[in-house]
Order: sequence, then C-alpha cells, then structure tokens
Amino acid sequence: MELPELNWSDLKYFLAVARFGSLARAAERLKVTHSTVFRRINALESSVGIKLFARLPEGYRLTDTGLEVLAYVERVSDRIDDLQRLLDNRNDRLSGVINVTAPHNLAYRYLPPLLKEFQATYPDIHINLLVGNEDLNLSRREADIAIRATPTPPDYLVGHKLVSLAWGAYAAPTYLDQHGRPDTLADLEGHRIISSRLDLLRLPAFDWVERNIAPSQIVARGSDLPALSALAVAGVGIAPLPDDQAKAELQRLFTFDPGQHSDIWLLTHPDLRENRPLQTLKGFLTERLQADLLAVAVP
Repeated sequence: MELPELNWSDLKYFLAVARFGSLARAAERLKVTHSTVFRRINALESSVGIKLFARLPEGYRLTDTGLEVLAYVERVSDRIDDLQRLLDNRNDRLSGVINVTAPHNLAYRYLPPLLKEFQATYPDIHINLLVGNEDLNLSRREADIAIRATPTPPDYLVGHKLVSLAWGAYAAPTYLDQHGRPDTLADLEGHRIISSRLDLLRLPAFDWVERNIAPSQIVARGSDLPALSALAVAGVGIAPLPDDQAKAELQRLFTFDPGQHSDIWLLTHPDLRENRPLQTLKGFLTERLQADLLAVAVP
C-alpha cells in the first residue's frame, strides 16, 4: 500500500485545530475562513484514511491516533519555528512584518500613536497589533513582541520592565457628587463598587473585593479593565484600577493597596536578539511606552 504524501500546509491546519479545539478559533488564528479549516481537515483525514478528530458538541477532540500524530507535528512545528528565527536573524534590512501582542488598554490607548510615529520613520516595517490578555507563544511565533502585565515573566523570554503601576480607587465626579468621596478602604462601606467577572478574579484587587465587600454593594462587573473603567466613567460606581487606566473623566480617590502593583514588561524571544527590525521596534517601544506609562504612574 502506498503511503500518502504529507505536506506542512495540511499539518498547519491539523495543529491549529488540535491546539484550540474548534474550527472557529483555528480559523481566527490562521486568518482563514471556518469553511477552509473544515475542508482542509476533512481532506487530510481522507488522504491518510484515519480519523484524527472526534466531532463533539463542545468542539473537535483528538482521537488516540490524532494524539500520536500531534506529538510528531509539534516537533516539526518547533523545528520550523527555529528555522524561521534563524532566517529572521539574518535579515539586516529594516523591513518585514512584526506581530505585537498587548492587553486591551495598552493596545487601544497607548500603542496606536506610537506605532504610527514608528512607521513614519520605518515605512517598510509592517506591524500587526494582536489585542488580548492571552499569553501568545513567542516560541511558536504567535507573536514577536509581547507587552504583558506580570510579576514574573517566563524564564525563556528576555525583556525589560517598563514600569510598576500602583492601583487606585477611581470614580466619576457625577458619582462622587451624589454619594460622597471615600478616602480610605474603610470608607468604602455603603458605596457602590464595580468588580470583575471570573476572568480577573485572580488579581489581588478583585480577590480582596470579593472577600471584603458585601455582595449587595457590588452593583456591576466587567470582563476586562477597560470595561470596568468605562462603567466608572458612566458613574455606575467606584472601580479599583491600575493607574494606566487613569483618565480625565475619573478621579483617583486613594491608592488601592490590595491591588499591589502591576509590572508591565516588554518581552521577546532570545533567539531574535540579532533581528534588526524587531530590535529597532523593541528599542523604540521600550523608550517611548515606558515614558508614557511613567507619566501616569503614582509612586
């Protein structure tokens, strides 16, 4: 029996579905349509004559054979990523594509004007801005530069701590006019508090709120920090927020000590130390983004 000939293009689709467990998420990551992923997975299974995925209501799950195949494909993917970094490091031209990932507020508020300024000087360097709190894998080239809020960046990445941000209790003037101004944590009793949904409850600030604030006081929740900030601007209540969320429409009432500090890091993969376009952007963002964040940081 003649064995089917495999190619990396087919295996990319297999790997994406295996990692993300759904056609939709795989399609989003590969920047193709849902139907394209569906067609390529079916074609791969048809060519090898083996079912690699079980189709379940909750998504695609690897079969036993699929799990065995995944182990090999992961190794192939790692070697291709290593090769790509090697070739990228040989690129002395200030051109190419760089993927930058950052949390919502930094991506929406701080990075766009900086990236515009950078591209005015380096028009041949094209930048993809990937927004979210998900830790994209720099080893797999899911991103080239990661801006992350973390106290302990992974050991396998290199980078620079841009700033350590305090947390504050924030409210809109309209709320304070109606409900009064608390000056300490103890003064929060009786006030309307904005907390987080499950996604952010691991953060010390919201863990404290859940343990110390009466449920009846928590009048709204948000799934990310910009959502909490927007609710506070609308006058819904008082929100604990890191100081990069400071804005003219909000008053900082006091330092919210349970929030501890948010360390903002700019990280890259060590194998890209010689990549000239990436290092140029990294140096620019380290200097300029750090200056912008230091301007809002409260000691």
